[in-house]
Amino acid sequence: MTVMYLVPSELIEGIKKNQNEIAEKLQRLSEKLEKHNSELPQDYITALQFRKAVHIGQWKFDQLVNSNLIKTIKKKRKIYVPATEVQRFFSDPSIR
Repeated sequence: MTVMYLVPSELIEGIKKNQNEIAEKLQRLSEKLEKHNSELPQDYITALQFRKAVHIGQWKFDQLVNSNLIKTIKKKRKIYVPATEVQRFFSDPSIR
């Protein structure tokens, strides 16, 4: 059984307009994210990426930062760690 509905063309045009606005906003957001990610030097990783790489939790990470055993950089509300700190975490016996 086939069911057909009659929809006013104004409603269809309104839906198309909303869809186009959403697509434009998503495109602008995507461009902003690409720009933001390109500004971050590749030799830095986020604190979360560091914690996952070395298999530690937030509490241990905070201890290491507070005791100056790992280097961090804070930009706005984000914390970044030099990527070299991952290797140093495993090779430096003073970090544990």
